[in-house]
Amino acid sequence: MSEYQSYRFERLDGVLDSKQRQALRQISSRAEITATSFQVYYHYSGLKAETADVVLNYFDIGFYYADWGFIEAYIKLPIGTIPEDLLQSGDHGFYVHATDQWQLLVFSLEEYDDYLDDEQADDFFQHLASLRSELIQGDWRLLYFMWLRELDSNDELAAVPMINFDFNHLSDAQTAFAGLFGVPLGLVKALALALEEKPSHSAKHNRFHIDDWLSQLSEKEKDQLLTALFEQGQLSRHQALAMTRKEQVNEPVNYQHWLSAQIIEPYIAIARQQLKQEQAIALATRLAAEKAAKEAKLSEVYNQRDQVWQRAQEQASRTCASGYDQASRYLHQLAEAYQFKGEALDFECRLERFISSNNSRKALLNRLQDLLPRA
Repeated sequence: MSEYQSYRFERLDGVLDSKQRQALRQISSRAEITATSFQVYYHYSGLKAETADVVLNYFDIGFYYADWGFIEAYIKLPIGTIPEDLLQSGDHGFYVHATDQWQLLVFSLEEYDDYLDDEQADDFFQHLASLRSELIQGDWRLLYFMWLRELDSNDELAAVPMINFDFNHLSDAQTAFAGLFGVPLGLVKALALALEEKPSHSAKHNRFHIDDWLSQLSEKEKDQLLTALFEQGQLSRHQALAMTRKEQVNEPVNYQHWLSAQIIEPYIAIARQQLKQEQAIALATRLAAEKAAKEAKLSEVYNQRDQVWQRAQEQASRTCASGYDQASRYLHQLAEAYQFKGEALDFECRLERFISSNNSRKALLNRLQDLLPRA
């Protein structure tokens, strides 16, 4: 079997001009390239450029995976978005490419245990834009996820600022990230418990007020924005802020409270027990809901049993494979519905009449073998 590699990038701020698209075409002659995206698959070769460089030069988010289990996710942020104290590259699948303009966060997995198909990769890719927006707005929980992931196997890693984010309620994008990258949820809960008792810094989410920003712009800056808008066809908030140098960056903070292995360790055992209990409750709730939904469906089938028997006969009368398949599905639904209502004998009687009416249709009868009375 040949190797399989997938690359996907997207530009969220602005569009790619013709020269940029031409440069990307030199990197890959096979890629699907639009004004905002790039996607390509390889079996026997790979991209003719470093993936991180492609994102830094042209895009805002990216995702790469190979069928041997290697995964990388890329999120590019304006310089100064994340405090340096949180950007600790290490052996826990997280590193940073910093330039004069950008912080490129790279999250990697060297061995993903489950097979990742294109549909799953596409589903996860949809979350990257949300994760980037969260980080820009001051929600840095993603960085703590990677710190906790390293802590799971290394209790000597460097401390990070202890900031009071809400780790009890994660966004959908953060939940998807934690699932894919194997973030230990027991340690996430332990951190939440530690934050309830230990001193920490308040989380400061960046709030953008357009009226205040506009009032500070000069006529020259407004003309610059309008020119860019007409030339590009669109202009994102982050792009406009960067052009006018009004974007707020995080000023250096003299952090007094730090998160270390020693701080979180006393909470790990109880957190894991709480997580186990919560997961058991969630599972029981889900199973109960599924059971109720199934019973409601069976009741509906039973209440409409005459019509369902008729539909089964209509499908059988089509005398084709798809008709027989549909007739079989109807009859199996009826079998469950009658069983649920305690009327199994009534079903057997009606099934016997159905079999008698379709006795010459051997292909149909073969599909009903498990419903026939055993000799």
